Amino acid sequence: MFIAWSGKHYGEEPPISGTNGSGTIFFSGCNLHCSFCQNYQISQLGIGQNAYTPKQLADLILELQKKGVHNINLVSPTIWSIEIIKGLKIAKKKGLTIPVVYNTNAYDNLEILKQFNGLIDIYLPDFKYADDQLGLELSQISNYSRVAINAIKEMFNQVGDLVLDSNNIATRGVLVRHLILPGYIQNSIESLKIIRGFSENVHLSLMTQYNPAFKVLGDEKLGKTLSLKEAGMVIAEMNNLKFSNGWYQPVEEKAAICLNPDFTKENPFN
Repeated sequence: MFIAWSGKHYGEEPPISGTNGSGTIFFSGCNLHCSFCQNYQISQLGIGQNAYTPKQLADLILELQKKGVHNINLVSPTIWSIEIIKGLKIAKKKGLTIPVVYNTNAYDNLEILKQFNGLIDIYLPDFKYADDQLGLELSQISNYSRVAINAIKEMFNQVGDLVLDSNNIATRGVLVRHLILPGYIQNSIESLKIIRGFSENVHLSLMTQYNPAFKVLGDEKLGKTLSLKEAGMVIAEMNNLKFSNGWYQPVEEKAAICLNPDFTKENPFN
């Protein structure tokens, strides 16, 4: 398996990053080919292909635990699932005690996902598309919605609703993300309806941080940041659907701050 970067990360949701950071491992490669991917350097361009065995992964996980992080956060793990399962089993035998986060695009094979039962404490899926045609257009996947819905249902079957400790740090459960794409607001509205149906107490992370990258620079729709009007429409639907748990990011009109990481640097998030 290939790992691009690992370390303390403070850019996740409050119950994931907390005050001590999330022990994050970014894997190289991806089973989606999103034209707007912010991690395109490692997901599609092959940067950061540092080879690890399952035993080396286990050692890395335990090193991060020693740094006092709240959890081990496996980012884009799907294509390396079999190797990761082996690594997690080794790590648990050698003393892994903090929660493990499976941070995924939700396009996960159901049978492989079942093999993570008992190894993953927190699932952090990003439900991208309610419209399969849009998934084909933007990520080159023709059946995203059906696969992702079934995968997230399995995640809920395994760990249930998100549970926070006395310090509001996640210890177990599912937190569903959705990134609002400019120009595709109806997809977000329909996606929220699907997410609302996963559980009465579902926790939502509604992300407005979209910043143009990779193949969409200059694109009529995706070549710009999210507008206040677009964000407001989706937030209004979130309120209409009565989500009672979760977080959403504020948005500034014509925001100029680039949140995209640079994996050619020692710390991509500086």
